[in-house]
Amino acid sequence: MKKKIIRNTIIIITLVTLLTFSAVTALMYNHAVNVLTSGTEHEAEIIRLAVENNGTDFLKNVNLTGQTQRITLINPSGMVIYDSDVDEETLDNHKMRPEVSQALYRGVGTSMRNSDTMDVKVYYYAIRLTDGNILRVSSSMDSIYSMMADMVPYMLLILAVIICIAVIIIRVETERMVRPINDINLNHPLDEPTYEELMPLLTRMDVQNKRIQQQMEELKQAEGMRREFSANVSHELKTPLMAISGYAEIISCNMVKSEDIPEFAGRIYKEAARMTTMIEDIIKLSHLDEKSDTMPFESVDLKEVTDAAVDSLQVVARKRGIRMTVAGDVPPVEGVRQIIYEMLHNLCDNAVKYNRDGGSVHICMEMADPEGQHVRWSVKDTGIGIPKDEQERIFERFYRVDKSHSRETEGTGLGLSIVKHGAILHDAQVSIESEPDVGTCITIIFPVKREI
Repeated sequence: MKKKIIRNTIIIITLVTLLTFSAVTALMYNHAVNVLTSGTEHEAEIIRLAVENNGTDFLKNVNLTGQTQRITLINPSGMVIYDSDVDEETLDNHKMRPEVSQALYRGVGTSMRNSDTMDVKVYYYAIRLTDGNILRVSSSMDSIYSMMADMVPYMLLILAVIICIAVIIIRVETERMVRPINDINLNHPLDEPTYEELMPLLTRMDVQNKRIQQQMEELKQAEGMRREFSANVSHELKTPLMAISGYAEIISCNMVKSEDIPEFAGRIYKEAARMTTMIEDIIKLSHLDEKSDTMPFESVDLKEVTDAAVDSLQVVARKRGIRMTVAGDVPPVEGVRQIIYEMLHNLCDNAVKYNRDGGSVHICMEMADPEGQHVRWSVKDTGIGIPKDEQERIFERFYRVDKSHSRETEGTGLGLSIVKHGAILHDAQVSIESEPDVGTCITIIFPVKREI
Protein backbone atom coordinates (compact mmCIF):
# COMPACT_ATOMS: atom_id res chain seq x y z
CA MET A 1 0.00 0.00 0.00
CA LYS A 2 2.76 2.42 0.97
CA LYS A 3 4.74 1.68 -2.20
CA LYS A 4 1.62 2.15 -4.31
CA ILE A 5 0.83 5.50 -2.68
CA ILE A 6 4.41 6.72 -3.14
CA ARG A 7 4.58 5.50 -6.74
CA ASN A 8 1.26 7.04 -7.74
CA THR A 9 2.03 10.32 -5.97
CA ILE A 10 5.41 10.60 -7.70
CA ILE A 11 3.77 9.97 -11.07
CA ILE A 12 1.15 12.63 -10.36
CA ILE A 13 3.76 15.17 -9.19
CA THR A 14 5.95 14.47 -12.24
CA LEU A 15 3.02 14.90 -14.61
CA VAL A 16 1.87 18.08 -12.87
CA THR A 17 5.40 19.50 -12.92
CA LEU A 18 5.86 18.68 -16.61
CA LEU A 19 2.49 20.22 -17.44
CA THR A 20 3.44 23.29 -15.41
CA PHE A 21 6.79 23.60 -17.19
CA SER A 22 5.07 23.13 -20.54
CA ALA A 23 2.55 25.85 -19.75
CA VAL A 24 5.26 28.20 -18.49
CA THR A 25 7.40 27.49 -21.57
CA ALA A 26 4.48 28.21 -23.87
CA LEU A 27 3.77 31.47 -22.04
CA MET A 28 7.45 32.46 -22.17
CA TYR A 29 7.61 31.58 -25.87
CA ASN A 30 4.57 33.71 -26.65
CA HIS A 31 5.98 36.53 -24.57
CA ALA A 32 9.37 36.28 -26.33
CA VAL A 33 7.66 36.31 -29.72
CA ASN A 34 5.65 39.40 -28.74
CA VAL A 35 8.83 41.12 -27.51
CA LEU A 36 10.62 40.15 -30.74
CA THR A 37 7.84 41.40 -33.01
CA SER A 38 7.28 44.65 -31.10
CA GLY A 39 11.04 45.28 -30.98
CA THR A 40 11.35 44.64 -34.71
CA GLU A 41 8.47 47.02 -35.47
CA HIS A 42 9.92 49.67 -33.18
CA GLU A 43 13.34 49.34 -34.83
CA ALA A 44 11.73 49.61 -38.25
CA GLU A 45 10.02 52.86 -37.30
CA ILE A 46 13.32 54.35 -36.11
CA ILE A 47 15.14 53.34 -39.31
CA ARG A 48 12.23 54.61 -41.44
CA LEU A 49 12.54 58.06 -39.86
CA ALA A 50 16.30 58.07 -40.37
CA VAL A 51 16.03 57.03 -44.04
CA GLU A 52 13.32 59.58 -44.83
CA ASN A 53 15.29 62.36 -43.12
CA ASN A 54 18.75 61.43 -44.49
CA GLY A 55 17.93 59.59 -47.66
CA THR A 56 18.69 56.09 -48.85
CA ASP A 57 22.43 56.66 -48.58
CA PHE A 58 21.99 56.68 -44.80
CA LEU A 59 21.81 52.89 -44.82
CA LYS A 60 25.00 52.56 -46.85
CA ASN A 61 26.99 55.15 -44.92
CA VAL A 62 26.03 54.00 -41.42
CA ASN A 63 27.80 50.88 -40.12
CA LEU A 64 25.00 48.44 -39.14
CA THR A 65 27.36 45.60 -38.27
CA GLY A 66 26.33 43.84 -35.04
CA GLN A 67 22.65 44.62 -35.48
CA THR A 68 20.40 41.73 -34.47
CA GLN A 69 17.91 42.68 -37.18
CA ARG A 70 18.38 42.32 -40.90
CA ILE A 71 17.52 45.48 -42.85
CA THR A 72 16.48 45.36 -46.49
CA LEU A 73 15.39 48.18 -48.82
CA ILE A 74 13.23 47.20 -51.81
CA ASN A 75 12.01 49.41 -54.66
CA PRO A 76 8.36 49.30 -55.84
CA SER A 77 9.25 46.87 -58.60
CA GLY A 78 10.58 44.33 -56.05
CA MET A 79 14.29 44.72 -56.67
CA VAL A 80 16.50 44.78 -53.57
CA ILE A 81 18.33 48.11 -53.30
CA TYR A 82 20.06 47.37 -50.02
CA ASP A 83 20.53 44.42 -47.62
CA SER A 84 22.52 44.58 -44.41
CA ASP A 85 23.48 40.90 -44.35
CA VAL A 86 23.61 39.70 -47.97
CA ASP A 87 24.88 41.15 -51.22
CA GLU A 88 21.78 42.58 -52.85
CA GLU A 89 23.04 41.55 -56.29
CA THR A 90 22.54 37.90 -55.36
CA LEU A 91 18.96 38.34 -54.24
CA ASP A 92 15.97 37.67 -56.48
CA ASN A 93 12.88 39.84 -56.85
CA HIS A 94 11.01 40.33 -53.54
CA LYS A 95 7.77 41.77 -54.87
CA MET A 96 5.85 38.54 -54.21
CA ARG A 97 7.06 38.18 -50.68
CA PRO A 98 3.97 38.38 -48.39
CA GLU A 99 5.17 41.25 -46.24
CA VAL A 100 6.37 43.23 -49.31
CA SER A 101 3.09 42.74 -51.17
CA GLN A 102 1.13 43.87 -48.11
CA ALA A 103 3.32 46.97 -47.67
CA LEU A 104 2.95 47.96 -51.35
CA TYR A 105 -0.84 47.89 -51.16
CA ARG A 106 -1.55 48.72 -47.51
CA GLY A 107 1.54 50.56 -46.32
CA VAL A 108 2.51 47.89 -43.70
CA GLY A 109 3.08 44.15 -43.98
CA THR A 110 4.14 41.34 -41.66
CA SER A 111 5.12 37.70 -42.12
CA MET A 112 6.73 34.88 -40.12
CA ARG A 113 8.31 32.09 -42.14
CA ASN A 114 11.53 30.27 -42.92
CA SER A 115 13.93 32.53 -44.75
CA ASP A 116 15.06 31.24 -48.16
CA THR A 117 18.34 33.07 -47.69
CA MET A 118 19.10 32.44 -43.97
CA ASP A 119 17.32 29.04 -43.71
CA VAL A 120 15.90 29.98 -40.29
CA LYS A 121 12.49 31.05 -39.05
CA VAL A 122 12.27 34.82 -39.32
CA TYR A 123 9.76 37.56 -38.50
CA TYR A 124 9.49 40.19 -41.26
CA TYR A 125 8.09 43.68 -40.84
CA ALA A 126 7.79 45.83 -43.97
CA ILE A 127 6.74 49.51 -44.20
CA ARG A 128 6.31 51.70 -47.25
CA LEU A 129 8.40 54.91 -47.33
CA THR A 130 7.21 58.22 -48.71
CA ASP A 131 9.31 57.70 -51.84
CA GLY A 132 7.51 54.40 -52.55
CA ASN A 133 10.36 52.13 -51.51
CA ILE A 134 9.76 49.34 -49.00
CA LEU A 135 11.82 49.21 -45.83
CA ARG A 136 11.86 45.69 -44.38
CA VAL A 137 13.29 44.80 -41.00
CA SER A 138 13.52 41.12 -39.98
CA SER A 139 14.50 39.33 -36.77
CA SER A 140 15.54 35.69 -36.45
CA MET A 141 13.73 33.34 -33.99
CA ASP A 142 17.02 31.61 -33.20
CA SER A 143 17.46 33.72 -30.08
CA ILE A 144 14.16 32.49 -28.67
CA TYR A 145 14.98 28.85 -29.46
CA SER A 146 18.40 29.25 -27.92
CA MET A 147 16.85 30.69 -24.78
CA MET A 148 14.42 27.79 -24.56
CA ALA A 149 17.22 25.28 -25.11
CA ASP A 150 19.27 26.94 -22.40
CA MET A 151 16.34 26.59 -19.98
CA VAL A 152 15.96 22.81 -20.46
CA PRO A 153 18.81 21.72 -18.12
CA TYR A 154 17.56 24.07 -15.41
CA MET A 155 14.02 22.79 -15.82
CA LEU A 156 15.20 19.18 -15.54
CA LEU A 157 17.22 20.04 -12.45
CA ILE A 158 14.23 21.74 -10.85
CA LEU A 159 12.08 18.71 -11.73
CA ALA A 160 14.58 16.35 -10.08
CA VAL A 161 14.74 18.51 -6.95
CA ILE A 162 10.95 18.67 -6.74
CA ILE A 163 10.66 14.88 -7.09
CA CYS A 164 13.30 14.27 -4.41
CA ILE A 165 11.61 16.64 -1.98
CA ALA A 166 8.23 15.11 -2.82
CA VAL A 167 9.51 11.57 -2.20
CA ILE A 168 10.80 12.54 1.24
CA ILE A 169 7.56 14.31 2.18
CA ILE A 170 5.42 11.49 0.79
CA ARG A 171 7.34 8.83 2.71
CA VAL A 172 6.96 10.72 5.96
CA GLU A 173 3.27 11.49 5.41
CA THR A 174 2.48 7.98 4.20
CA GLU A 175 4.12 6.49 7.27
CA ARG A 176 2.12 8.87 9.45
CA MET A 177 -1.13 8.02 7.64
CA VAL A 178 -0.61 4.25 7.61
CA ARG A 179 0.56 3.92 11.22
CA PRO A 180 -2.95 4.26 12.76
CA ILE A 181 -4.22 1.63 10.31
CA ASN A 182 -1.45 -0.79 11.27
CA ASP A 183 -2.19 -0.14 14.94
CA ILE A 184 -5.90 -1.01 14.69
CA ASN A 185 -6.99 -3.44 17.39
CA LEU A 186 -8.46 -6.21 15.24
CA ASN A 187 -10.26 -7.76 18.21
CA HIS A 188 -11.88 -4.47 19.27
CA PRO A 189 -11.67 -2.18 16.21
CA LEU A 190 -14.08 0.44 17.59
CA ASP A 191 -12.15 1.00 20.84
CA GLU A 192 -9.63 3.31 19.14
CA PRO A 193 -11.23 4.68 15.93
CA THR A 194 -8.76 6.11 13.41
CA TYR A 195 -10.10 7.82 10.30
CA GLU A 196 -13.76 8.62 9.80
CA GLU A 197 -13.59 7.05 6.34
CA LEU A 198 -12.68 3.70 7.94
CA MET A 199 -15.64 3.65 10.34
CA PRO A 200 -17.90 1.57 8.02
CA LEU A 201 -15.12 -1.02 7.65
CA LEU A 202 -14.34 -1.01 11.38
CA THR A 203 -18.04 -1.34 12.20
CA ARG A 204 -18.35 -4.36 9.91
CA MET A 205 -15.22 -5.85 11.50
CA ASP A 206 -16.69 -5.33 14.97
CA VAL A 207 -19.99 -6.95 13.92
CA GLN A 208 -18.08 -9.84 12.35
CA ASN A 209 -15.99 -10.28 15.50
CA LYS A 210 -19.10 -10.37 17.68
CA ARG A 211 -20.68 -12.86 15.30
CA ILE A 212 -17.58 -15.06 15.43
CA GLN A 213 -17.50 -14.85 19.24
CA GLN A 214 -21.17 -15.76 19.36
CA GLN A 215 -20.58 -18.68 17.02
CA MET A 216 -17.63 -19.81 19.14
CA GLU A 217 -19.79 -19.68 22.25
CA GLU A 218 -22.53 -21.58 20.43
CA LEU A 219 -19.97 -24.16 19.31
CA LYS A 220 -18.71 -24.53 22.87
CA GLN A 221 -22.28 -24.85 24.11
CA ALA A 222 -23.08 -27.34 21.36
CA GLU A 223 -19.95 -29.30 22.21
CA GLY A 224 -20.98 -29.37 25.86
CA MET A 225 -24.46 -30.50 24.89
CA ARG A 226 -22.98 -33.15 22.60
CA ARG A 227 -20.82 -34.50 25.40
CA GLU A 228 -23.71 -34.41 27.82
CA PHE A 229 -25.95 -36.10 25.24
CA SER A 230 -23.33 -38.80 24.61
CA ALA A 231 -22.98 -39.39 28.35
CA ASN A 232 -26.74 -39.54 28.79
CA VAL A 233 -27.19 -41.92 25.85
CA SER A 234 -24.46 -44.15 27.21
CA HIS A 235 -26.04 -44.11 30.67
CA GLU A 236 -29.60 -44.64 29.43
CA LEU A 237 -28.58 -47.49 27.10
CA LYS A 238 -26.34 -49.05 29.69
CA THR A 239 -29.20 -49.65 32.13
CA PRO A 240 -31.37 -51.86 29.85
CA LEU A 241 -28.29 -53.55 28.42
CA MET A 242 -27.07 -54.44 31.90
CA ALA A 243 -30.52 -55.76 32.76
CA ILE A 244 -30.71 -57.81 29.56
CA SER A 245 -27.19 -59.09 30.09
CA GLY A 246 -27.92 -59.99 33.73
CA TYR A 247 -31.16 -61.81 32.99
CA ALA A 248 -29.58 -63.63 30.06
CA GLU A 249 -26.59 -64.69 32.18
CA ILE A 250 -28.83 -66.04 34.94
CA ILE A 251 -30.81 -68.07 32.40
CA SER A 252 -27.67 -69.33 30.64
CA CYS A 253 -26.23 -70.52 33.96
CA ASN A 254 -29.40 -72.51 34.78
CA MET A 255 -29.94 -70.40 37.87
CA VAL A 256 -33.64 -69.92 37.10
CA LYS A 257 -36.42 -72.41 37.66
CA SER A 258 -38.16 -73.59 34.53
CA GLU A 259 -41.43 -71.99 35.55
CA ASP A 260 -39.65 -68.59 36.06
CA ILE A 261 -37.99 -68.52 32.61
CA PRO A 262 -41.02 -66.86 30.92
CA GLU A 263 -40.93 -64.08 33.51
CA PHE A 264 -37.22 -63.44 32.91
CA ALA A 265 -37.74 -63.60 29.14
CA GLY A 266 -40.51 -61.04 29.54
CA ARG A 267 -38.16 -58.75 31.46
CA ILE A 268 -35.55 -59.11 28.72
CA TYR A 269 -38.18 -58.33 26.09
CA LYS A 270 -39.38 -55.34 28.10
CA GLU A 271 -35.86 -53.88 28.43
CA ALA A 272 -35.11 -54.54 24.76
CA ALA A 273 -38.33 -52.79 23.76
CA ARG A 274 -37.42 -49.86 25.96
CA MET A 275 -33.99 -49.64 24.36
CA THR A 276 -35.52 -49.88 20.88
CA THR A 277 -37.93 -47.05 21.72
CA MET A 278 -35.05 -44.93 22.97
CA ILE A 279 -33.02 -45.52 19.79
CA GLU A 280 -36.04 -44.66 17.65
CA ASP A 281 -36.48 -41.41 19.60
CA ILE A 282 -32.80 -40.57 19.13
CA ILE A 283 -33.15 -41.14 15.38
CA LYS A 284 -36.23 -38.89 15.30
CA LEU A 285 -34.32 -36.15 17.08
CA SER A 286 -31.44 -36.54 14.63
CA HIS A 287 -33.81 -36.04 11.71
CA LEU A 288 -35.36 -33.00 13.39
CA ASP A 289 -31.92 -31.50 14.07
CA GLU A 290 -31.02 -31.87 10.41
CA LYS A 291 -34.45 -30.65 9.21
CA SER A 292 -34.26 -33.39 6.62
CA ASP A 293 -35.75 -32.61 3.21
CA THR A 294 -37.32 -36.08 3.24
CA MET A 295 -40.02 -34.71 5.55
CA PRO A 296 -42.83 -33.61 3.23
CA PHE A 297 -45.10 -30.79 4.41
CA GLU A 298 -48.81 -31.28 3.85
CA SER A 299 -52.17 -30.18 5.19
CA VAL A 300 -52.64 -31.75 8.64
CA ASP A 301 -55.95 -31.93 10.54
CA LEU A 302 -55.04 -31.42 14.21
CA LYS A 303 -58.40 -32.81 15.36
CA GLU A 304 -57.83 -36.04 13.44
CA VAL A 305 -54.24 -36.41 14.72
CA THR A 306 -55.32 -35.65 18.30
CA ASP A 307 -58.11 -38.22 18.19
CA ALA A 308 -55.63 -40.84 16.95
CA ALA A 309 -53.18 -40.04 19.78
CA VAL A 310 -55.95 -40.14 22.41
CA ASP A 311 -57.31 -43.43 21.08
CA SER A 312 -53.87 -45.03 21.40
CA LEU A 313 -53.71 -44.02 25.08
CA GLN A 314 -57.29 -44.81 26.17
CA VAL A 315 -56.48 -48.34 27.35
CA VAL A 316 -53.73 -47.14 29.72
CA ALA A 317 -55.84 -44.18 30.86
CA ARG A 318 -58.89 -46.35 31.69
CA LYS A 319 -56.76 -48.73 33.77
CA ARG A 320 -55.86 -45.80 36.01
CA GLY A 321 -59.29 -44.20 35.88
CA ILE A 322 -58.03 -41.13 34.00
CA ARG A 323 -60.67 -39.39 31.87
CA MET A 324 -59.44 -37.93 28.53
CA THR A 325 -61.56 -35.32 26.70
CA VAL A 326 -61.04 -33.40 23.44
CA ALA A 327 -62.77 -30.08 22.69
CA GLY A 328 -62.76 -27.65 19.80
CA ASP A 329 -61.88 -27.82 16.14
CA VAL A 330 -59.49 -25.71 14.02
CA PRO A 331 -58.51 -25.37 10.35
CA PRO A 332 -55.75 -27.65 9.03
CA VAL A 333 -52.11 -26.54 9.38
CA GLU A 334 -49.12 -27.15 7.14
CA GLY A 335 -46.70 -29.66 8.61
CA VAL A 336 -45.21 -33.14 8.65
CA ARG A 337 -48.05 -35.41 9.75
CA GLN A 338 -45.84 -38.02 11.48
CA ILE A 339 -43.86 -35.38 13.41
CA ILE A 340 -47.01 -33.58 14.56
CA TYR A 341 -48.46 -36.92 15.65
CA GLU A 342 -45.29 -37.67 17.66
CA MET A 343 -45.47 -34.22 19.29
CA LEU A 344 -49.13 -34.48 20.31
CA HIS A 345 -48.82 -38.15 21.30
CA ASN A 346 -45.84 -37.44 23.57
CA LEU A 347 -47.65 -34.57 25.29
CA CYS A 348 -50.79 -36.64 25.82
CA ASP A 349 -48.70 -39.63 26.95
CA ASN A 350 -46.91 -37.47 29.56
CA ALA A 351 -50.27 -36.08 30.72
CA VAL A 352 -51.38 -39.66 31.42
CA LYS A 353 -48.09 -40.99 32.83
CA TYR A 354 -47.57 -38.18 35.32
CA ASN A 355 -51.23 -37.90 36.30
CA ARG A 356 -52.94 -39.19 39.41
CA ASP A 357 -55.16 -42.22 39.36
CA GLY A 358 -58.70 -40.99 38.74
CA GLY A 359 -57.44 -37.68 37.31
CA SER A 360 -58.28 -36.02 34.01
CA VAL A 361 -56.64 -34.90 30.78
CA HIS A 362 -58.33 -32.16 28.76
CA ILE A 363 -57.19 -31.28 25.22
CA CYS A 364 -58.44 -28.01 23.71
CA MET A 365 -58.09 -26.63 20.16
CA GLU A 366 -59.01 -23.04 19.24
CA MET A 367 -57.92 -20.07 17.10
CA ALA A 368 -55.05 -18.09 18.63
CA ASP A 369 -55.80 -14.76 16.92
CA PRO A 370 -58.80 -13.00 15.36
CA GLU A 371 -57.11 -12.95 11.94
CA GLY A 372 -57.06 -16.74 11.84
CA GLN A 373 -53.29 -16.93 11.20
CA HIS A 374 -52.50 -19.22 14.16
CA VAL A 375 -54.18 -22.05 16.06
CA ARG A 376 -53.72 -22.98 19.71
CA TRP A 377 -53.45 -26.63 20.83
CA SER A 378 -53.19 -27.30 24.57
CA VAL A 379 -53.27 -30.28 26.91
CA LYS A 380 -54.06 -29.85 30.60
CA ASP A 381 -53.74 -32.54 33.28
CA THR A 382 -54.29 -32.89 37.01
CA GLY A 383 -50.96 -34.55 37.63
CA ILE A 384 -47.93 -34.02 39.85
CA GLY A 385 -46.91 -30.72 38.25
CA ILE A 386 -43.44 -29.31 37.63
CA PRO A 387 -41.52 -26.96 39.95
CA LYS A 388 -40.99 -23.43 38.57
CA ASP A 389 -37.19 -23.68 38.60
CA GLU A 390 -37.26 -26.83 36.45
CA GLN A 391 -39.82 -25.80 33.84
CA GLU A 392 -37.15 -24.34 31.53
CA ARG A 393 -35.19 -27.60 31.47
CA ILE A 394 -37.91 -30.18 30.83
CA PHE A 395 -37.37 -29.90 27.06
CA GLU A 396 -33.71 -30.93 27.37
CA ARG A 397 -32.78 -34.40 26.23
CA PHE A 398 -32.91 -37.06 28.97
CA TYR A 399 -33.82 -34.47 31.60
CA ARG A 400 -36.15 -35.84 34.30
CA VAL A 401 -37.85 -33.82 37.02
CA ASP A 402 -38.39 -36.81 39.32
CA LYS A 403 -35.83 -39.46 38.49
CA SER A 404 -37.42 -42.17 40.64
CA HIS A 405 -40.97 -41.57 39.43
CA SER A 406 -39.80 -41.24 35.81
CA ARG A 407 -38.06 -44.59 36.04
CA GLU A 408 -41.31 -46.16 37.20
CA THR A 409 -43.14 -44.74 34.17
CA GLU A 410 -40.50 -46.19 31.84
CA GLY A 411 -39.96 -42.99 29.85
CA THR A 412 -36.95 -42.37 27.60
CA GLY A 413 -36.56 -38.72 28.62
CA LEU A 414 -36.69 -37.66 24.94
CA GLY A 415 -40.40 -37.04 24.43
CA LEU A 416 -40.46 -33.33 25.27
CA SER A 417 -37.21 -32.80 23.38
CA ILE A 418 -38.95 -34.19 20.28
CA VAL A 419 -41.82 -31.76 20.98
CA LYS A 420 -39.41 -28.83 21.16
CA HIS A 421 -37.55 -29.70 17.95
CA GLY A 422 -40.79 -30.49 16.16
CA ALA A 423 -42.10 -27.05 17.10
CA ILE A 424 -38.95 -25.44 15.70
CA LEU A 425 -39.43 -27.37 12.46
CA HIS A 426 -43.01 -26.07 12.16
CA ASP A 427 -42.26 -22.48 13.29
CA ALA A 428 -44.51 -23.13 16.29
CA GLN A 429 -44.24 -21.79 19.83
CA VAL A 430 -44.37 -23.97 22.95
CA SER A 431 -45.22 -22.68 26.42
CA ILE A 432 -45.87 -24.33 29.79
CA GLU A 433 -47.84 -23.47 32.90
CA SER A 434 -47.49 -25.81 35.86
CA GLU A 435 -47.89 -25.94 39.61
CA PRO A 436 -46.70 -28.82 41.78
CA ASP A 437 -49.51 -31.07 43.04
CA VAL A 438 -52.04 -29.15 40.91
CA GLY A 439 -51.29 -30.00 37.32
CA THR A 440 -49.62 -28.93 34.08
CA CYS A 441 -50.83 -27.20 30.90
CA ILE A 442 -48.61 -27.26 27.80
CA THR A 443 -49.62 -25.14 24.79
CA ILE A 444 -48.44 -25.19 21.18
CA ILE A 445 -49.33 -22.34 18.80
CA PHE A 446 -49.09 -23.47 15.17
CA PRO A 447 -49.10 -21.12 12.18
CA VAL A 448 -51.88 -22.05 9.77
CA LYS A 449 -49.52 -21.45 6.83
CA ARG A 450 -45.79 -21.96 7.05
CA GLU A 451 -43.52 -19.04 6.07
CA ILE A 452 -41.19 -19.96 3.20
